[in-house]
Amino acid sequence: MSFDADRLSHAYITDDAYADDLAMAVVCGTRDSSRPCTDCTHCGKAARRIHPDIIEINKLDNKLIISVDQIRALKQDIYIVPNDALHKVYIIKDADSMNINAQNALLQMLEEPPAHAVFILCTDNPAALLPTVRSRCVSLKSNAANDTVDDTEDTEALDETVGDFIEALAGNNVKLMECMFRIDKLDRFAFQIFITKARGEIIKSLRETAGSGKSDLSEIYINAESIFTKAEEMLDLNVSPGHISGFLCASLI
Repeated sequence: MSFDADRLSHAYITDDAYADDLAMAVVCGTRDSSRPCTDCTHCGKAARRIHPDIIEINKLDNKLIISVDQIRALKQDIYIVPNDALHKVYIIKDADSMNINAQNALLQMLEEPPAHAVFILCTDNPAALLPTVRSRCVSLKSNAANDTVDDTEDTEALDETVGDFIEALAGNNVKLMECMFRIDKLDRFAFQIFITKARGEIIKSLRETAGSGKSDLSEIYINAESIFTKAEEMLDLNVSPGHISGFLCASLI
């Protein structure tokens, strides 16, 4: 396995077979794509399962679920800076056993995590997680031959679509329509990621324009953020991407 240090996400969904290697890669002291190097002090501690910045959350004894109280306890810890590494890794085993309240508590952290926090959600049944939780995570799959991140080219294309979309929001309806055609062709998982990333970029743009005197542009971003919040709610209700895409098109153009 190799890991691109420049493409670190704040949250992943994977299985137990990949989680430990991924956590090691995140804390690894090597800052290039060869992570984990397996030779540095961080990798050694991770291999011996004694790294202070890798925290594992499991179901408590005789419990069938990970409770909201466990996630709330995690929330109290994430704002404490790492001990040794640049990042702190939280491995949530049996993530699909979190009840709705626990998932919603986690969702709050996934929306605005501190820069040093990385979450690894381990599950063989990602569909048991809330769509809003899944949409904020990068999905990784392991196999016997080689562990790889899902299609990097697709990820780059999605990031490009988000960038074009935010640029078009400023008043280029022709380009906005072109983006809507591209969005309409995304599968459900990619569509969820687009909605999450685009809303995050809208909020970022809104903050940048606040107090700049560009009131018209701020109003556009405020309206767009409200529309994307509604789109996320529609995803939670299992509305199809096609219907949501139509809603976005009608609301924004």
